[in-house]
Amino acid sequence: MKIEQDIISEKFFELRTLLIRYAKQEIKDPITALTKWLSLGLLGMLFLLVGVAFGATGLLRLLQNEFSLFDDSLSFLPYLLVFGSLLTVIGLSLKAVRRHNGTR
Repeated sequence: MKIEQDIISEKFFELRTLLIRYAKQEIKDPITALTKWLSLGLLGMLFLLVGVAFGATGLLRLLQNEFSLFDDSLSFLPYLLVFGSLLTVIGLSLKAVRRHNGTR
């Protein structure tokens, strides 16, 4: 027959392993999944920002080089048009996010 001290130490060991497994299941795994989704989201955001920056620069150069209307006194107008188009893209993006969050 086992001594009472051995039984108690065995129960504490089982409790410790149970708590460690539970902590891994309930803390480590969700944090790992969250890190994965967060890194993918940040990478996607980076790609979108670079694409929008290239698109805005391309639109600005197109307006400056191809249209002689913006040469002299209206040289500020391409910048305003690109700024307005960027504000439009931001507004449409926010509207899409709100609509997507509203359907859940």
